[in-house]
Amino acid sequence: MMKPIKYDLRGVTVEQFATLFEPTSVENPAINVSVPVKTNYEERSFAVGVNVQFQENGVTFLVAEAYCHYEIERECWEELSESGTKDVILPKDFMDCMIRIGIGTLRGVICAKTENTPFAKFYLPIIEVDNQEGEDFVFSKQ
Repeated sequence: MMKPIKYDLRGVTVEQFATLFEPTSVENPAINVSVPVKTNYEERSFAVGVNVQFQENGVTFLVAEAYCHYEIERECWEELSESGTKDVILPKDFMDCMIRIGIGTLRGVICAKTENTPFAKFYLPIIEVDNQEGEDFVFSKQ
């Protein structure tokens, strides 16, 4: 069993937020979600983003994207990377946790930015992140 990965949250950035038009009658809008990840091997850092697009009849009316920026603690990094000599592999269950944090963060961003507007009724629902499928995340040394 692997030791826990020690990390610090270094910040949150909102990369996109736009309300493009007010939908006419959407009770259950389609919501598309993507999860981009950025890495910086030399700085022991990574950012997990969540991008959502709310759609009415296939046309996006609200888009939001935020990143949570993390740094892996030096001692943990040295162990994971074998002193910077190999790729770092972050387990799928760890990354699933980071995605859950990102989803919750973006949910808060959407609530805050749509407060007291007609868009306040559109919220990001609970999204289950399934850790049964997929692979570990490789943090490439390159």
